[in-house]
Amino acid sequence: MLRLSQKEVKILRFVRNSRHKTTVQEIADGVSLPGDEVEVFVQGMVQQKLLNEVHGATPSENSYYTNPENREQIYDLIG
Repeated sequence: MLRLSQKEVKILRFVRNSRHKTTVQEIADGVSLPGDEVEVFVQGMVQQKLLNEVHGATPSENSYYTNPENREQIYDLIG
């Protein structure tokens, strides 16, 4: 089982509870962390296949949502 830091769990929980796909800036605002820090964590979760990425017109418009194939694992991680 994956182990995430408290910040990663906070980010993953925010994305999972969002009603729609969300950008790094929306996540950063929602979890009160700097955008550049959130970006690093989000990219790590994309690589771990916890989050899926939808490319926007610019990198700042990219949006993220939890990977439906790993929702059971995500629920285990966020409690």
